[in-house]
Amino acid sequence: MRKSDILLLASVAALSVYLLLFILVPDLTSPVVIIYDWLLDVSLMLGYLGDFLVSFLGNATVLFPFPYMGIAFILGGLADEVTDQFLFDPYLIGLLAGLGAVLGEMTGYLIGYGGGQLIDAGQRTAFGDYVKRHPRATPFVLWLLAATPIPDDMLIVPLGAAKYPWWKVMIPQLIGKTMFMTVIAWSGRFGLGLVGIFIGSSDPTNILSRVVEVASVLLIVLGIYTLVRIDWSTLISNGESIEEAPPK
Repeated sequence: MRKSDILLLASVAALSVYLLLFILVPDLTSPVVIIYDWLLDVSLMLGYLGDFLVSFLGNATVLFPFPYMGIAFILGGLADEVTDQFLFDPYLIGLLAGLGAVLGEMTGYLIGYGGGQLIDAGQRTAFGDYVKRHPRATPFVLWLLAATPIPDDMLIVPLGAAKYPWWKVMIPQLIGKTMFMTVIAWSGRFGLGLVGIFIGSSDPTNILSRVVEVASVLLIVLGIYTLVRIDWSTLISNGESIEEAPPK
């Protein structure tokens, strides 16, 4: 059985246990609420430093999603209770979060560089050949992934395995992550109050909210699993065949 299959089964089992525990213990606190409260505490205690550290740790967890974007969202919306003035600059939040996120993503690059155990030798070779033939496309794809919530690991790990230069990974990633996290910070400036009201008023005994929560995490897990199981060598070979085919 492949490692990706084991990870999928373990994730589904964990989600099933969580849903069963909720049915047996209806007032069990939601992990979403726990994570939100923790991020709020970190934001209040550490400010910009917490922004950097949480973004780093959130992106250093290869293949395991962590809601690191929450701290940029919270910091962007925090305001003084007396003066009602916002406490943090969204642009600085985005820059520090982007830097932390990029340094965290380099964990995946180093895993790939050191052997790429998540990708077999044939796929590593195919990916390396593709990067060599299309040097201009790779930075754009790196930027695009960084500027969206799409997981970066399944591109960065094979890039490390292909010995793609680290600075060519970091620069487009830093630009994309900074842009993305700045947007998140500005979103928090306008939406933090609404999110706080929703989480604070959520009913812990509402089974529908837990089912939606489990289904959302399961979709993320399935998305990552799909990326892991993609046969990159076949896709790349097919793409090369199409490009090299003579026009009719």
